[in-house]
Amino acid sequence: MYASTIARVFGVALLCVAFVMQDRIAVAQQRAVTATQVDDSIKRCVAYLYSEQAENGPVKGGWNGHNGYGCGNTALVTLALLSAGEKPSDVRIKKALDLIRRTVPTQTYDISLHCMVLCMAEPNRDLASIRKDVDMLVQSQSESGGWGYSKDDRTPDESNAQFAVLALWEAGKLGIPVPEECLKKAYRYWVGTHNGAGWGYREMNRNSTGSMTCAGIASMLILMDSFDNLDAQIKNGQLQCCGSIDSNREDRVSRGLNWLAANFSVQGNPGSASWGFYYLYALERVGRLTGQRYIGAHDWYREGATHIVASQTLDAIRGGTQEDPILATAMSLLFLSKGKRQVVIGHLQHGSGEDWQIHRRAVQNLTGQIEKVWKRELSWQSVRLKDATLEALLETPILFISGSQEFRLTPEQRKMLKEYVENGNLIFAEACNGDGCNGDTFDKSFRAEMEQIFEKPFSKLSPAHVVWAAEAKIDPNAMPEGFWLYGIDACCKTSVIYSPISLSCRWELARPWGNPFKSNEALKADIDNAVKIGVNVAAYATGRELKNKLDAVEILQAPKNYQSLERGALKLPKIQHAGGADEASRAVVNLLDFYSQKTRALIDRDVPLLSMNSEEIEKFPLLYIHGRTKFVFSESERAGLRKHFENGGFVIGDSICASKDFSNSLRDEFLKAIPDAKWRTLDANHSFMTPDGNGFDKFDVRNVVLVDPNLASGDLVRSKRPGPPEIEALEWNGRIVMLFSPNDLSCAMESKHSLQCRGYVRKDAFAVAVNMILFSLSQ
Repeated sequence: MYASTIARVFGVALLCVAFVMQDRIAVAQQRAVTATQVDDSIKRCVAYLYSEQAENGPVKGGWNGHNGYGCGNTALVTLALLSAGEKPSDVRIKKALDLIRRTVPTQTYDISLHCMVLCMAEPNRDLASIRKDVDMLVQSQSESGGWGYSKDDRTPDESNAQFAVLALWEAGKLGIPVPEECLKKAYRYWVGTHNGAGWGYREMNRNSTGSMTCAGIASMLILMDSFDNLDAQIKNGQLQCCGSIDSNREDRVSRGLNWLAANFSVQGNPGSASWGFYYLYALERVGRLTGQRYIGAHDWYREGATHIVASQTLDAIRGGTQEDPILATAMSLLFLSKGKRQVVIGHLQHGSGEDWQIHRRAVQNLTGQIEKVWKRELSWQSVRLKDATLEALLETPILFISGSQEFRLTPEQRKMLKEYVENGNLIFAEACNGDGCNGDTFDKSFRAEMEQIFEKPFSKLSPAHVVWAAEAKIDPNAMPEGFWLYGIDACCKTSVIYSPISLSCRWELARPWGNPFKSNEALKADIDNAVKIGVNVAAYATGRELKNKLDAVEILQAPKNYQSLERGALKLPKIQHAGGADEASRAVVNLLDFYSQKTRALIDRDVPLLSMNSEEIEKFPLLYIHGRTKFVFSESERAGLRKHFENGGFVIGDSICASKDFSNSLRDEFLKAIPDAKWRTLDANHSFMTPDGNGFDKFDVRNVVLVDPNLASGDLVRSKRPGPPEIEALEWNGRIVMLFSPNDLSCAMESKHSLQCRGYVRKDAFAVAVNMILFSLSQ
């Protein structure tokens, strides 16, 4: 009965794929650079730089460059190679480091780069040399706070000053002391050279340039982070939150960003005819330090990477007359490798003032703390709610919301935040309350908004909730009085996590590198626990899996102008039962959307919930079943299930959150319907697991990732197990009539895999489920 229907759906899908592949090729040709192209460009840059490494002569093991800069060129190239992932143990890097170590730098550029590369390569080995570099930079600083080309050059300029600040910053991260007066003088220098819009080169009232404006913005931010007068303070052993700092400090940075936005370009250095790749190297730093994905309307990394890839001739990057290929390639490599860091958290800019960032360095510091735990370089970004699209929100897996004043959303914004969560992401929020903050107004309004969006109240998270131990175990009772975490469950997991006291105040005092702020043991423990909560939430929300920066956002939602289709479209009803048949209500809809996006097959997004004794069942050759508690079919439902199989029908499904009660009930009830059937587990070589080469390929699922909390409680890395999926097949009358996953697919498809569930990560859950559909259509 169902054979012709299945063939028709399968045939339509194949026809759609043929037409759509042509469309995809046409669209791909018009797109900007891809992550694969950037990775390939990075590899080619690395290969080119190694090919130019000197084998003999005065710079044996290094790279030739501008005369008079000592080891500066070699240090810059080595810094770029290390940033791209090359190891200090590589024999070629060792040769370069040997040259750098035996060279005594004498000018600001080579002293700074000498310091920076030693900080990055093997700092414990080279601490004495790094300290000498810091001493030389401190001694060569001019009275105005800037740096010239050498100790004797008393005419400072913004370019030399930028490199000196960068070197002192890297040394400070290692805990090497830099005199506070040196940093304050440097800060005054950048204040004094600001021309009202941006920064130029040397003389006052000069025109701004892109490279020097980027240098000014980055240097200002670095130096501001070096002072103790942040929004959070420790005074007399007590935590003081919600302070205020000189708004003029931030204003110069804002005006610099405004100038960059108004004059943005990646084709060259705005305001200058030269040093285009030097500018891009500085632009990357600005984007990373400010957390800006966009400067004005420009996606600075995507546009810059597109330009660099287009400028690559053979392996080298070739710039203007003042940038030789080695310099241009090294600076391009720094831009590409540093700028592609994955985004772990987004900070939502809401309201009209600064209430969204009362503690301005908090999210940046938290990102650094996550980097230390995960041992990888990451980034954060700010998202302006007023202009945000769902696509922009989906660039970040966690949306951090903070404030003390009233938090209000429009109906469109509520819908967008709900879709953000439904696409697998998490809202992490706090009220800036306690220790000098009063966030009662935010607390009430934020709770009301979330409860309206998700139609359920906040609940107090149990001490057994995985968020208390996702990376580091925390005793919630050790937190300050009145503290707890509250959550709203949606999509099979806690999708909104909320703190009624300020975590950001504590994060701001938790510098990830360098010397910590002085505090007593109780306050130190308080700050450490707040950091652990932030890191745990990041692990809980992402499973340490982050989107590549250039990968396109995939939104699982109804196609535009979608209309329900009855003929020639795949419809996937769910089987009604008393074991939580609709608990993961969006899982199957999301599966259909994903299936349509990947195959361009026609789908019907209407997912009815049907009893097996319903006459409607006869219309549908393929059914889905999932749940998470025990259930029993009636005799008429068992008869309907048997009739479905007798007519050639098929069933696919999974156990929500790997519920053993549901799995056992399902196995028993299906055997009661067809007692002469047998359950068996598919082996790794079964055709279900691999593409079948017929032009409508299944996914290769022989090495998917299963998250099993039972493998290592609180250890996220060890809780992941790669391998083929566990798929049970029900065989009857010489054919497979059902495929079932006893491990979770539905929670992952509805949102993301939950660390509370034994199941597959999201991309693998979709792959397994799509293979189930395709396998059923081929039977």
